[in-house]
Amino acid sequence: MPAASSDDGGATVRPRPRPGEPGGRHRRKLTPLACALDVIGRVGTLVMLTALLVVAAAAGSLVDGVPAGANATVTATYDRSGP
Repeated sequence: MPAASSDDGGATVRPRPRPGEPGGRHRRKLTPLACALDVIGRVGTLVMLTALLVVAAAAGSLVDGVPAGANATVTATYDRSGP
């Protein structure tokens, strides 16, 4: 979209970028190496978040008193002797 000129001494007014468009003047296409590093960084972020969830679950089980790998067994007995 061409820049619209105004009547105030030749200043130009540029429209705001649409959502999803880069906001800068220069738009460069990423090199294959930059794309690969971007993907590795995003996957690394997901792996780190997953690891933090595992650590949080282990810490929660330590506070609870049940080990993370153990199955908690609940035993309930009912007395049928009546009043």
